Amino acid sequence: MKTVSFDRLTNTLMALAVVVAAASARTAAAGQGQEVLDLMAEGRTQTDLGNYDAALRAFGAIVERSDVPPEFRLEALVRLGVARRASGDFEGALRAFERVAAAPELDSATKALLVQALGEGLPGAKRWEEIWPRVSFAVERSGAHRPAMTVVWPDAVAGRRPAGDSLSVSLTDASLSDLFRLIADVSGLNVVVFPGVRGKVTLVAHDEPFERILDRALSPNGLAWRRQDNVLLIAPPDKMPPARSFRGRRVALDFRDSDLRKTLAEIAQLGGATLTADPAVSGAVTIRLNQVRWDQAFDIVAHLNGLEWSEEGKALRVTLPRR
Repeated sequence: MKTVSFDRLTNTLMALAVVVAAASARTAAAGQGQEVLDLMAEGRTQTDLGNYDAALRAFGAIVERSDVPPEFRLEALVRLGVARRASGDFEGALRAFERVAAAPELDSATKALLVQALGEGLPGAKRWEEIWPRVSFAVERSGAHRPAMTVVWPDAVAGRRPAGDSLSVSLTDASLSDLFRLIADVSGLNVVVFPGVRGKVTLVAHDEPFERILDRALSPNGLAWRRQDNVLLIAPPDKMPPARSFRGRRVALDFRDSDLRKTLAEIAQLGGATLTADPAVSGAVTIRLNQVRWDQAFDIVAHLNGLEWSEEGKALRVTLPRR
């Protein structure tokens, strides 16, 4: 018969107790983790169904637990804010969103979730990785009974606008150019996109003015837009041409890989003007504009190619930008 000393037996039992305790702890942790996941799923489902009281209880239970990882708590707070807002509790929603925005452990993914919960679009992954630490939030209380949190985008250019045709879109990591084509089709505007405009966007909009959708798509990407007459300009802020008045007659233009100097001269001729161009002005132009004032078309082509121009009566002069 094999014998075991009392000391060895005691040590063996103690070791076994530690193993059992550790296994029990892991099982409990797994159970708690699953419980949190179940609560999150329940809250999301009840929100989708419009059962906001049940959603609030589920998300609130997660927020109040002391054993929940920070990222889960912050996600629950975002979703709690959404459910409160949907139920008409705008102050409660704001408090939940403010807790998330002020959290020192707020990470990129949760900030993106908060941005979308506030109704804003998201730029592409590369742009978001560059700017997310600089994205901030502000509280808007202009509506006395509907306080709200807004997103403050870095490099955003303020530009308020009249309401225009409405759109409903659902975009997931879509190219901005797809959105521009859609807006051109719906609005009938001449959409002019300047060099340097690129990016992607994720956003959902239901029957919103296209200008608001433009704001939501361009601000996250550090881009600007301006509408004048029947032309919509989209450009990096430092490339946006200065505002000026145009009174020329309307013309239709369609140039394809046309010599830049020749194109400018032809547009000037449409307005009965003459052109003098700096000898260094060169390049090619591809552009199509419909019923645009000729002097505005001239301005667009000049600035698309990084040129400056001035006029004295019917004499136009085009120069390279001064350094």
